[in-house]
Amino acid sequence: MEFAQKMKEYRNSHGWTQQEVAEKLNVSRKTISSWENKRSYPDIFMLVQISDLYHVTLDDLLREDHEMINNYKKEHATDAKKDRAFVNSYWINIIGSIYFMLNSCGLVRLSMLPDGWRWLLGALVGLVIVNAFCLLSQTNWQQLSKPTKLGMLATGVVLAALLTRIFSINLFHNASSSYTFGYGFGQGFTVGVAALSITELLWLYAQFNQRRNA
Repeated sequence: MEFAQKMKEYRNSHGWTQQEVAEKLNVSRKTISSWENKRSYPDIFMLVQISDLYHVTLDDLLREDHEMINNYKKEHATDAKKDRAFVNSYWINIIGSIYFMLNSCGLVRLSMLPDGWRWLLGALVGLVIVNAFCLLSQTNWQQLSKPTKLGMLATGVVLAALLTRIFSINLFHNASSSYTFGYGFGQGFTVGVAALSITELLWLYAQFNQRRNA
């Protein structure tokens, strides 16, 4: 028997309407209808709640529905790829954060290097900048609590203010008559990315550790 049919039978055996089941599982009635009409499947966490609700095992829910099992296999493979991409992106972000911290201290600057190395480091910095935004898109925001999100925002603002102060001091000592708005905009953008990169390093470590060991 397929999962959709089992959902109908379990519900009817308890004398519940779709709306009543939806309220017990904290989902919409449309979601229950979608499960019972084979338009979608619940995620694994919802499956556990369904098994508790109807007092059946996960094996009972999944048994004989090969299409549903294949669907979970595909989802697992997709999630595994996303986890690997997030982990790799976080490693790159570690390198980027180290660079930005060294750069803010004046220990590493493109102007210090020979032309060949300057182009190479510039390309790597570009990759780090793109990666910082990619890491945001790969983050599982549903796993982050509201206080964590607010903490990330506050950390980013504080770091941006601190780095702006540091860069402004450096510019004050090294500025020349050729200093232009474009250069200032570039410095501001760098400060923003640096704050973002370090914020991700601090606040996304727990998710990185979890997804790395998944």
